[in-house]
Amino acid sequence: MSQERSIEVKVGALILVALGILGGFILVMGGLSFEKSYAIYVDFDNPGGLQTGAPVKIAGMNVGKVDEMQFRGGELDPKTGRRPMVRCKLRVQTKVQKTIHDDAEFYVTTQGVLGEQFLAIEPGSPNHPVLDPETTIPKGVGPPRLDLFFAKAYELLDMTVTGLNNNKDLVKDIATNARDLLGGLNGTITDNRERINRIMQNLDSLTAEANTLTKDARTNYIDNPKLITTVDNIEKITTDLKNDSGPLLKDAKEAIANLNRASQTIGDAEGQARLKKTLQDVSELASRANAIATDAQSIVAHIKKGEGTVGALVMDEELYDNLQEMTRDLKHNPWKFFWKN
Repeated sequence: MSQERSIEVKVGALILVALGILGGFILVMGGLSFEKSYAIYVDFDNPGGLQTGAPVKIAGMNVGKVDEMQFRGGELDPKTGRRPMVRCKLRVQTKVQKTIHDDAEFYVTTQGVLGEQFLAIEPGSPNHPVLDPETTIPKGVGPPRLDLFFAKAYELLDMTVTGLNNNKDLVKDIATNARDLLGGLNGTITDNRERINRIMQNLDSLTAEANTLTKDARTNYIDNPKLITTVDNIEKITTDLKNDSGPLLKDAKEAIANLNRASQTIGDAEGQARLKKTLQDVSELASRANAIATDAQSIVAHIKKGEGTVGALVMDEELYDNLQEMTRDLKHNPWKFFWKN
């Protein structure tokens, strides 16, 4: 009797151990966690294949799971002012709450190319406040719509194939015309290969000559130190002349005034008249000298700006090129001095 009881006890213990192992296996596979957690709600227009129980991860670490998925059907949410299609309820571990800020992003992604979909959290900026529990995120980022992409691609491919089948003659004509055009172009290039080579050589020669001519013109007529020094000297002389003419004119006027006063006190009427005329001539001469200095400075300014004939000769590269080309032409064809077509 005792032996039968012993067998019954052993069988019962074995059953209890098996039930414990099965329960533990169910708890592990079900993702049951005894960590403290809080809820976050995320709205999606299309969460793809995300399912209840899918993991929630931050930086690749599992920090929660998708606890519930509600189909909202586009109903207006007075809190967010949006019409979500699906609302996901997340259970996130309380220990990571401080790392999730109010500018965090929630998006659906996959483990690998064809792996299980899960919800990933980009924590956001540490400068922003921490996201409060029971907060509703108005717009989560859904997964790429590969199904929609393939559907659109198939539709486009089908339209292309149908169009080609319905326009076989047109496609054939286009291909034939393109072949004839390419063949004619190839024949033209082959028949005129020597002429094309001469044209390219002439272009190279003209380009080299133009570069040399431009360099020589700039060296001799634009960047020539002698020409620059001459213009600077002319400007300096006219500036000094204008600066000196002012005090000189002032002294001349004072001298004329003194002579006027002296002429009124000495000599007869005829001598005073001649003296006054002489003084007037001196004053006129001083005024003309001042005007000449001003005109000279203005002329130099016009030359430096490239205005007028002289300015164009000094500063205009194009005019210099034209003159040089005309000189070269006259050297090679001197008969043009005496005969014009």
